Amino acid sequence: MQGYLYDPHTHTAETSRCGHLPAAEVVDRYVKKGFSGLVVTDHLHPEYLSRIDTDHNWDHVMDHYLSGYHASKKRGDEVGFDVLLGAEFRFPENDNDYLVYGIDEQWLRNNPYACCMSAQEFFDKFHDQVLIIHAHPFREGSAPVQETAIHGAEIINNNPRHPNHNDLALALCQRYPEFFRTAGSDTHRDGDEARAGVLLPERIHDSYAYKRMVETRQALPWCQEFQDILAADAAMRKEGK
Repeated sequence: MQGYLYDPHTHTAETSRCGHLPAAEVVDRYVKKGFSGLVVTDHLHPEYLSRIDTDHNWDHVMDHYLSGYHASKKRGDEVGFDVLLGAEFRFPENDNDYLVYGIDEQWLRNNPYACCMSAQEFFDKFHDQVLIIHAHPFREGSAPVQETAIHGAEIINNNPRHPNHNDLALALCQRYPEFFRTAGSDTHRDGDEARAGVLLPERIHDSYAYKRMVETRQALPWCQEFQDILAADAAMRKEGK
């Protein structure tokens, strides 16, 4: 295996209600597994706001939301591990989730309540600023994919507690060859970590660099399982799709 392994889909206990692992522990686990970095993609959606936005102060919301990322980044800096900022948005219309990259703290603070739009409204407003990847698009309970509201899809989500139907995600990208493809562990609790990720040709240090890697198709999905999907994806890349 050549390159640097990053996991672009992780969560922290500090921010995500469903996260069971403290941010610093998540970093330590990935270091032990030989990864070079991860992206913190804690959940940002109306349900989260209903718990946190008690004084209707967006900066206070962001102070809480970024706490997991800050704890991850602090530990990453201590051990020489790259921690990047992303987000996992869910909009009011359904339970579909969208991984958003190419952002920083100021972007989040400058765009309050963006998760209260529809997926299409969000794409129409921000598609030229950020990268929008449909997380686990065919997980059971998901609504039909809105192809016009995304730049790509997670062709491998290797969270062990959900039937993710990754083969259908790859088929989606075969129908829309312009879509970008990623893979991630969707880490929430013990045993989730380091099950999937992307291989990069060089180390990166912010979400903008990760966005560029995906858009230039230098981010190669990686997973020790699902070799059939990886082989099919490699064939698509060879054909220039």
